[in-house]
Amino acid sequence: MGNLKGSDFEKQVRNALVRLDARGTKRYGTGSRLTHSHALYKKREMQLREYAQFTQNKGLKGKLNTHFTPENVQEFLDNRLANLSPKSALDYITTFNSMLKGLEQTRVSIETQTKEILREYTSDYRAEFNNVKNDYETGRAIQNQENFLNNLQEIRESSAVVAELQLETGLRAGEAIEVAKNFNDYYNPQNSALEGIIGKGGQEYYTKEISDNLAYKLNNLQQIFSYNTYYKDLKQLDQKPHNLRITFAKENYEKLREEGYLHKEALKLTSKELNHHRESITIYYLNRA
Repeated sequence: MGNLKGSDFEKQVRNALVRLDARGTKRYGTGSRLTHSHALYKKREMQLREYAQFTQNKGLKGKLNTHFTPENVQEFLDNRLANLSPKSALDYITTFNSMLKGLEQTRVSIETQTKEILREYTSDYRAEFNNVKNDYETGRAIQNQENFLNNLQEIRESSAVVAELQLETGLRAGEAIEVAKNFNDYYNPQNSALEGIIGKGGQEYYTKEISDNLAYKLNNLQQIFSYNTYYKDLKQLDQKPHNLRITFAKENYEKLREEGYLHKEALKLTSKELNHHRESITIYYLNRA
């Protein structure tokens, strides 16, 4: 596996389009992710140029394909999809994901963990667009959280703290890592809560209270980590970052029901905690739990 050719992003975009271009050739089977139509060519050209402009605005240099990191892709998609309908957003993500797979087929190196981010986005927007079709994988909630956190602690302390933050607040992995890295920017000691967390689509989370024990761990966290490291640590325990968010959704909903809330109200409150602007996504999470 190698990098795109070219001394600047413009030349690398052109190289990517040439690598992907299979117009005029018949597509056999469903495994090919090359560009077999002019319409798809134009979509991919637009997306590559948009991403190149995004990386340029961030002051990044070098090879464009090395900047398809989980953190960068998440930031790019949050901004790009903010004002799109679920159908348009799903179409954009599907095309973007397919393009990266096509580049991999042409021997261009793409970070493995970026695919997990794209799966999370695809899952959320498909749930919105399809209004929760019954095609989901079930049993994803973590059953024994204490054992899980203890085992993760043995792998890496920082990953265990981020996981505990996800389980306690329902944040996405990237959001939890951001809070862990800049804890004092979000933590208000007067009410023992996290404030000002911006989620997908630029939506701000409700204030999230956290335990004093977790606040102490976050405040004293020394190690700097990345999404890639976190993903790999969870993979050793056969878990994925989004499973922790699904676990939070299940526990929060069930707790509200036990407290006497009716289904609709419990669902509405859980959706707010997850920063979902549509309850259909939360239903999708609950069905997968």
